[in-house]
Amino acid sequence: MARMTCWSRYILSTSLICIVVWYSLLNQCKQNVVPSQSDQTVVLNPSKHYLVSIQSEQHMAPNRKKINEKYLVYLCDEKRDCGGWGDRQRGMVSLFLLSLVWKRTFKILISSPCDIKPYYKPTKEYNWIFTKGELKGLKAKTKKTLAFISNDTPLLNLNMNNSEIAEVLYVKTNCYSYSNIAENYTQFLPDYLRNKNRATIFRETWNRFMIPTEKLTSQVSKIMSTGKINRDAKKSGKELICAHLRIGRSKYLPHDYTGIPLTAVPDVWDFIDHHFHKKSRIFVATDHLDVRQSAMSKYGRRYIGSFAYAMNPDKMRSNLTLACSSQESAYVDQLMLSKCDVLIFYRRSGFSLHASYLKTKWREIYAIMGHTKNSVSLKKTFY
Repeated sequence: MARMTCWSRYILSTSLICIVVWYSLLNQCKQNVVPSQSDQTVVLNPSKHYLVSIQSEQHMAPNRKKINEKYLVYLCDEKRDCGGWGDRQRGMVSLFLLSLVWKRTFKILISSPCDIKPYYKPTKEYNWIFTKGELKGLKAKTKKTLAFISNDTPLLNLNMNNSEIAEVLYVKTNCYSYSNIAENYTQFLPDYLRNKNRATIFRETWNRFMIPTEKLTSQVSKIMSTGKINRDAKKSGKELICAHLRIGRSKYLPHDYTGIPLTAVPDVWDFIDHHFHKKSRIFVATDHLDVRQSAMSKYGRRYIGSFAYAMNPDKMRSNLTLACSSQESAYVDQLMLSKCDVLIFYRRSGFSLHASYLKTKWREIYAIMGHTKNSVSLKKTFY
């Protein structure tokens, strides 16, 4: 009986020791849990100038409430030049990408020469218009305006997580380097922007936050319904031929850069005549009245537009009526160019290049690569 009692005590003691050891190990494991990836900080050096830290969390949905929300605002007002429509588009696309990287809410304020909202509206995913509640909340936030026109480096090197950076950043930029942003910050961007070429980055980004309004699309639809559509031309899939011919410096734009020589324009007409149906319709966007008159004279009823004046809005602020009319025509012309069966564009023009990026179908796109006094060099382009 004594032996049984000793044996029972031995078993009980051993069991108690095992329980104590197991409990100690369990607590130690809990204290040494490895933090998840979302809790860690990733170090990135996109420009090789200095290190910056960015939280590697997924981009918050725009309608999700944020604590101490910060903003990145594309600004275009009358206080300083913004550039043409192509410059402004590059600026907006670049800041949208940076807003994803730095987890700031993206907004747009364009008041020069006139408000953009009658012509473009936000998508459901990204509302770039300040709400009344947001505007009210701005009063308590720190603000700063920065300008990076024709100088991308300071913007790309800006650490927006720095505690000294304002909560609301208003930025004027025509940043050329949006593809560099996508390349350097790949791991912080959504899948649709990863490992893409420049055309895809622009197209996917622009369509994520911009939608043309009914006021704009109705004008384009009206142009597209103009003229007689030939059946044979329609069957060829190349019924509507569009071209953007940027002449640049001229009596109409004395301070602009030099584009295609007027004497080389007939070479574009020859290209159209030799490669496309003889009864296809013709649309030509240009900044020179002589080009328009030449197209109308040559193609007669086949010519369906444009009839607008394309001028740099920054240079016309003294005449807001004309400036706003010119800006509206730029919106209409570019959207129209993107809807054509065939597009001939001038690669040195951002306005023209972006029209090719936004083309409904990436086919039958021809770039004017260069020119002589009397001819142009055209190359079929593939994205």
